[in-house]
Amino acid sequence: MRQTEDPSPLPEIDDEGIVDSHVHLLPDELARKVRTFFTEQIHPHLAYPLEHGTILDALAAAGVREVWSLPYAHRPGVASGLNVASSQLVRTYSEHTVRVLGGATIHPDDLEPEALLAEAFEEYRLSVLKLHCSVGDFRPDALALDRTWGFVSERAIPVVVHLGHAVSGHTDASDLDPISNVAARYPEAVIVIAHCGHRAGELVLDLLERFPNVYADLTPVVADLVTLPPDRVEQLAHKLLFGSDAPNVALPVEASLAHVRGLELSAPAARQVLGGTARRLIRQRRIG
Repeated sequence: MRQTEDPSPLPEIDDEGIVDSHVHLLPDELARKVRTFFTEQIHPHLAYPLEHGTILDALAAAGVREVWSLPYAHRPGVASGLNVASSQLVRTYSEHTVRVLGGATIHPDDLEPEALLAEAFEEYRLSVLKLHCSVGDFRPDALALDRTWGFVSERAIPVVVHLGHAVSGHTDASDLDPISNVAARYPEAVIVIAHCGHRAGELVLDLLERFPNVYADLTPVVADLVTLPPDRVEQLAHKLLFGSDAPNVALPVEASLAHVRGLELSAPAARQVLGGTARRLIRQRRIG
């Protein structure tokens, strides 16, 4: 696996290690379909194979100690099966060096969304929710998602939202208004904007300053690192999370960690980005 050449140490991290808040350990058949799409439509050379254990081993070798595994529903009717698979994933790798936090998903057109969410978070004990607006072809402020936003708001469950609709995975400035609507209507919702809305990243940072309930991850978009002014990352480190997007990413996690190192953040800010923010969001959930 390709490594970065810079041997300098990582920014200071806490004793609990790095949290990778953006990983996709998907069921086998779906993972193969997603991989085919990526290699044929986006990038022919990706950094990781699809085998879950191999991915986790590689992340562990880079210092990652916890991951958020994020499934996403491309159409109504598939979320329940993906949520079951996510809960099985957590059990399968319960003894691994890397702790796996299972993500749930939902589609706006699913029937009885509250029942699906209750099953995912109360029965399966999943940890975060993933919404992918491009894959599912919806807006995050769709009226059909009102009950979903109400559910997660009551429980402070982090919701990772991929806003962009571009095939490349990038986000435009025009994609930000719908999530602003959600943040204003549901001030208790914990919203994590995937990829920091790259390439509208600085506008996303404006949203982090505007809304107390909006966060973002610094996950690359395939081969494209999220570039932001270091001084703003320093200022907003308590609202930023680290992510790799393994396995469907052209950059190994070491490259993303080197990118964080290159920002030359203070030790407290680096600790927040590399794990502190993510752990705080998980600990603040209100799930019985």
